[in-house]
Amino acid sequence: MKKLFYSLILSFLAFGATAQVSLAPTTVFTDAYGVGTLFVSNSSDTPQEVNISFLFGYPASDSLGNVSMVYTDSIKEGQYGLTERVRTFPKSFILAPGQQRTVRLQVKPDRTKAAGTYFTRVKVLSNAQSADIGQTSTAEIATQVTFQFEQVIAMFYKSGTVSTGLDIKHIEPKVTSGSILINSEFEVAGNSPYLGSFNAVLKDPSGKIVTEQQQTLALYFEGKRSFGINLPEEIKPGNYILEVLFKTERSDIPTADLVQSAPLVRTFSVQIL
Repeated sequence: MKKLFYSLILSFLAFGATAQVSLAPTTVFTDAYGVGTLFVSNSSDTPQEVNISFLFGYPASDSLGNVSMVYTDSIKEGQYGLTERVRTFPKSFILAPGQQRTVRLQVKPDRTKAAGTYFTRVKVLSNAQSADIGQTSTAEIATQVTFQFEQVIAMFYKSGTVSTGLDIKHIEPKVTSGSILINSEFEVAGNSPYLGSFNAVLKDPSGKIVTEQQQTLALYFEGKRSFGINLPEEIKPGNYILEVLFKTERSDIPTADLVQSAPLVRTFSVQIL
């Protein structure tokens, strides 16, 4: 008698060590020929089925500065999207335990497009290889559970002369209990997203650094962003100097891949009560 299986597939958005398949790099940039390389590694002890696809998306912020992904902007996709122009070699494969596979991503040129940076998201779906369903002498019903892990990373293709920059429409620090909240309103200049970092440094009147904080940035169009800097518990009341810096540098992306722009600095006087 055959064993009857009901298949149940559970999907998870993988973060960090949660996934059994790891990706490198975590952001893909193509070379001058439109070719990008992605290394997929299986760190588990079971064979993994890997499937690669693409979807257009970018991070955006609401009126309060909260960031979320946008995947339904057909107008921006028509202007900047790569999804329909990328070919993958291979698109799906089995990865043995401890094995690494090189995936080539090729962008098809489109001479009707203006110079600029075009982008998409690479979606890597992985799950343990399905075992064969054998025969059994007794009638049984069982459930076969498959866990799928989804990882999504950005991919960029630079065409022609590219540039980027930030036009800060408004920026203002606000001292709260235990932190300083920096609210900003911005617009990205040039023909490329602004990929870089934000750095905030708080100094006392003598110029000594009291605390500092840094975070990565991926700004695509326009919007509002809020940045926080935590204050030390032992900080004394008084007047302080706050310096904020926007720059096109990131520790997780080689400088040669980033579209460069002059650093942008703003200085404020803040009072800690």
